[in-house]
Amino acid sequence: MGERSVARDEIKSKSVEPGGFVEYGPEQLDKVNTQRRDKSQPDFYGVPILTDQEAMYCTASQIGHKPASCYTCDIQQSDLTCRLLGPEIKVAKVQGSRDNGEQIEYWPCCGMHNYGQPQTGAPTYSEYLSTPDEVGLVWINAPKPGQAFGGANCGGSNGGDDCDHYRTRGRQEKWDTDSGLCIVLQHDVENGAVCAAWRDDDELKWNEAAQLMRGDSKEKVDKTRLVRSIVGRDDK
Repeated sequence: MGERSVARDEIKSKSVEPGGFVEYGPEQLDKVNTQRRDKSQPDFYGVPILTDQEAMYCTASQIGHKPASCYTCDIQQSDLTCRLLGPEIKVAKVQGSRDNGEQIEYWPCCGMHNYGQPQTGAPTYSEYLSTPDEVGLVWINAPKPGQAFGGANCGGSNGGDDCDHYRTRGRQEKWDTDSGLCIVLQHDVENGAVCAAWRDDDELKWNEAAQLMRGDSKEKVDKTRLVRSIVGRDDK
């Protein structure tokens, strides 16, 4: 880059601190500035890899070997609302059919999933409510309708939907593997585990499901050719 390199014989012994760390002088500033400019450039190595704790990673046993959804979360309320979102946001299953008549079912889930039994008493809500966008609320299609549980996990086992970040070796389907590589966490994860970084290319966004729950025409909602009715509605 035009700056003169520094030869080892130019570094005096008195400028090397214990441990071998060089204490640069004014004559080496050109080199130091070049290194700083180079390190400030964007590259792949500048993207931090999330830790398990940052991604809220849960093992399969920590979520009862079930897919993560609002129906296995202890902050879902008895009227199918959420403690974090308040009484205006329903977190209910959505059922529909494809153009060929094949049935499809979506299960709600968000990044704040906390495994446990949903509440059965009178609904209670947090003092400071979050928005669906803040918690990452989505609806996740199940492999087949009528399952006891559906929702999210890494590899699609136990009736869950697999994550786009889950990579497998060989020619096996994701749901037939015991573990795979997570490209977000950069290490092997259990098939039945889950974290807040879960993603899928055909998830239903919360606002799309909300429009359907309000009774809006399916033509007004993206992807609603897949959706015909809301599970549990009285006016089906």
